[in-house]
Amino acid sequence: MCLGMIVPALSVYAEGVVLTDSVINLQEVVIRDNFSSSETTPLSIKTLSPSHIKLYSTSPNYVEMMQGIPGVYATPSTGSYGDATLNIRGFKQENISVLLNGIPIQGLTSGSMYWNNWMGLAEATYAVQIQKGMGSSMLADCAMGGMVNIITKTGEGSPEWDFSTSYTQFGTKKGMLSYSTGQLKNGWSANIMVSGVHGDGFVETSQVKSISYLLSVSKILNPYNTLIFTAIGSPEQHDQRSTELSKDEVDKYGRGYSKNWGYMNGEKFSIARNHYFKPYFTLQHHYDKGALHMKNSLYLAIADGGGRSTYNDTTYVKKSIIEHQSTDGHIDFNSVIADNTAAGVSGNFIIDYLSGHNQAGAIVSADYSLNNKWTVSSGLQYQYFDTWSKMIIMDLLGADHYSMYGKDYLVGDYIGSRYGRTTHLASGYGQIKYDGRKINTNLGISVFSGNYRRHDDVTGKVSDWAHGWGVGIKSGLLYHITGKSQAFINLGYNSRLPYAGTFLVSSDLSVKDDVTNEENLMAEIGTRIIWKGGGLELSAYSANWKNKTVTVSTSKRANEKAQKYYITGLNALHMGVELYIQQQITPWAKLSAFANLASWKWNSSGEALIYDGYTNETLNTYKIYCDGLHVGDSPQTQFGAQADFKMPYGFYANLSWQFNDRMYADFEPDSRKDASSPDAYRLPSWNVLDATIGWSDQLFENMHLDVFATGRNLTDAHYIERGKDGRDHDLATFRGYWGAPRTLSIGMKLSW
Repeated sequence: MCLGMIVPALSVYAEGVVLTDSVINLQEVVIRDNFSSSETTPLSIKTLSPSHIKLYSTSPNYVEMMQGIPGVYATPSTGSYGDATLNIRGFKQENISVLLNGIPIQGLTSGSMYWNNWMGLAEATYAVQIQKGMGSSMLADCAMGGMVNIITKTGEGSPEWDFSTSYTQFGTKKGMLSYSTGQLKNGWSANIMVSGVHGDGFVETSQVKSISYLLSVSKILNPYNTLIFTAIGSPEQHDQRSTELSKDEVDKYGRGYSKNWGYMNGEKFSIARNHYFKPYFTLQHHYDKGALHMKNSLYLAIADGGGRSTYNDTTYVKKSIIEHQSTDGHIDFNSVIADNTAAGVSGNFIIDYLSGHNQAGAIVSADYSLNNKWTVSSGLQYQYFDTWSKMIIMDLLGADHYSMYGKDYLVGDYIGSRYGRTTHLASGYGQIKYDGRKINTNLGISVFSGNYRRHDDVTGKVSDWAHGWGVGIKSGLLYHITGKSQAFINLGYNSRLPYAGTFLVSSDLSVKDDVTNEENLMAEIGTRIIWKGGGLELSAYSANWKNKTVTVSTSKRANEKAQKYYITGLNALHMGVELYIQQQITPWAKLSAFANLASWKWNSSGEALIYDGYTNETLNTYKIYCDGLHVGDSPQTQFGAQADFKMPYGFYANLSWQFNDRMYADFEPDSRKDASSPDAYRLPSWNVLDATIGWSDQLFENMHLDVFATGRNLTDAHYIERGKDGRDHDLATFRGYWGAPRTLSIGMKLSW
């Protein structure tokens, strides 16, 4: 059975994927319940099939498989393994919804998504759908740039073993072993996967160690009810490059240079190492009988980990650890120890910033067909999210204690505040859909309610509860012009429920009582056309973002007040035109291309409130000037092309090219303090060329072998990937990260 018969979006915009017939194919059930179809959905969508995901199996970051989609900018954050950043239509991660099998998985404090917590997700992923704009889920309220829905593998078809391994030129090694039971006679099936990654990347001292797992167990209770249990996790540790570089430093030391390490006791020691483990469990129930279809979910995550970092107190020493550099540009720990010894107390030491959270939730949703054209849907969701954080002293670097406010601290002592936030989020929606021969349309309304409280884990005291409400409206219309052409329009309005960090921005137990919802108004119009062997999708969109709230913390010094900036009144307008087109040229060659031409600008000024981060005392207010400035951190012009070749005797090849331009450095709005504030530094344009070649065929009866070689940045282009604007808004004061050099990798997968 072809997956395209179940989800037409896959057949038009992705590789054909053949699934083995069974009485009830569980992968089909999950796909159908969580992916939108281009035949009925008035949204701009792109589905990444297993064959596409395979091309990025050696990539160090999960989001890199999302490259080649207009309006999407998916890259490493720093060059460290697992650290990644995703932008869609100029919006950052907190404005992009991420769902795993239809369940939102982002944190509720700030909307953050730490991709390094999901290192084994690539091996566990069956398919990914990216819905740009407001997305189809009525229970995820942060989708402005778009929505990413990830579907994991389930046991299906015939029993099968899979083993894969890969190796990069820099020494990163990956391996995976999985077993699928297939559909058993008693209605049970299971998929078990274990994978691991170990080694170094192109960045200095960026070692990674991770073991990941996936367990998916399903049971067909009867022809109407199916249960699917999924457990996924990836305990990991990896060195991070957390300090941005200047052009002079890159010219002198290379793109892989890192200032975050040096030799201590004769061995390499990084001051930035992340360690984290977030096991995630879901139990889903699918019901389908007559006019009623239901999907219900329970989920639980227990996260625990931390990150090695540094603490500097200028009361005792003049320079921070990273300012103690040897002649080769790395940390001189002997100099750090000498400073601490001379001071008689540690002014620079190593800490482990520990943090974690407990997350649990439930979703109940139902679709009821009134007749063969009209369907009503509704759903309820509850989420519980409780965080904690604390700092512990790991190494005093030559001193025997650290003193603050008359108290001495030793190795193993906790320092600073120990606190967390508790969130209770409830939401519900109602939606009506019409699916006719010529028209598909929908209208839905969601309501969100949040309750937030901060707790001091030393004293046991808690803040008052903060309360917030939000509402979202989504609608769209798809018109079938002919059997092979469509026109669509979608509209959305969102008075967004603020994140917990907006209400509880202060470091004490106070609650900010004048929080205003952000308002987002989105509209998109487009067309999809299918012809023999090809098709295209063309769309134009506008997203008007009003009353954006930004919080910024300044660097904390021991003898100064910890200041924070609370910025309100910012508006931005994101507009653009996107094109994706593909054509099967011959039975063995397919070409595709895309283009993105966008304009993302701030269109108002705002006000910055500076206050004491501990007492909530207002220190100052001033106006900020962003009107007319470009939104940074993502290219506003993109072009790209891809060629796929399936040659005789099992050989295949993929060649992709991407051009990025009009990208401005990221900047904090509080830095624009006068009306003549200029645009951020505009990064030079760049081209990247990637290629994969391989051979995939039957090795023996019931045994299939796939071997491949991949090259990233084949021309060894020297370009800036991300970074922060500097004082003079030029390259000299810019600080950021340069893209990886030419990277070669080889791999294989054996199935039997």
